[in-house]
Amino acid sequence: MQFHNIQSLILKVFGLGYMCFFTFEAAAQSGWTKEKTEGFYQLSFQSMKSDDYYSLTGDLLETNQFSQQSLVFYGEYGVTDKFTIIANWPLQIWNGFETTETVSGLGDLRLEFKHSLLKKYLPLSISIAPEFPIGRANNFAQSTVNDFEQINLPSGDGEFNVWTTLASSFALPDIPLYGNLFSSYNFRTQYEGISFSDQFAIGAEIGYHIADLVWVNARLNALNSVNEVEVATDFVRGDGSEYTAYSFGASVPVYKNIHVTVNYRNFNDWIFKRKNIYSSGVIGFGVYYEYKPKKP
Repeated sequence: MQFHNIQSLILKVFGLGYMCFFTFEAAAQSGWTKEKTEGFYQLSFQSMKSDDYYSLTGDLLETNQFSQQSLVFYGEYGVTDKFTIIANWPLQIWNGFETTETVSGLGDLRLEFKHSLLKKYLPLSISIAPEFPIGRANNFAQSTVNDFEQINLPSGDGEFNVWTTLASSFALPDIPLYGNLFSSYNFRTQYEGISFSDQFAIGAEIGYHIADLVWVNARLNALNSVNEVEVATDFVRGDGSEYTAYSFGASVPVYKNIHVTVNYRNFNDWIFKRKNIYSSGVIGFGVYYEYKPKKP
């Protein structure tokens, strides 16, 4: 299929929802907040390639292979024992099809303000996370087949939106095992006069410390649209995107409070069926540093 036919098909039928692949999964939601001046800072790289696109109706379509890589900064800082500020910022996102050049740009910045409702026995928190559209909302990739054709592959969705999350956690006293549960609501606005459907998400995580050395975890997340989106209103803005995702990860200390991480994520139809996304495995690697103040 020639590039202009693929481009026309995408523009008329698709509304690719890949924008949420990396930023929403950068770190798990939990009921815990950081202690005062305590910090967690992570830099991670993630990559995916897929030619399996699930349309707005959930039909699987084989397209030109799409690829995305992302370099993401994630940080938490304890302002007080009950109030934590979180930053989730893709520093660079690379997008491209196999018949286009690869284009890149800064992603949208999410700042999360997290407050502890219960801290001691059953940690419970609520957070508000505005996402600022500072990424490239228009970023055109030139066709490598026809010089006069191009396609928009933005690194930001161009709209201001706000995530609200309620999360709870537990940790067993005598076993190095923890768990998290959360639910989130994403209030979306519009881009260039086009309004987007709100979204809600649910998720769970369980983790275990092996031999007092390696942390391993498993997660299950699901995202759904509040309103039924029958026609793609815009390109690559995630409107109408739905999925269930699972992931497995591990982290190992390498020097003092510095750890390296590896993570694998993929998608299925267990809770919400895949719609408006490219579906394939996402491989991630990272390094993080934890700062814990010395106790008097």
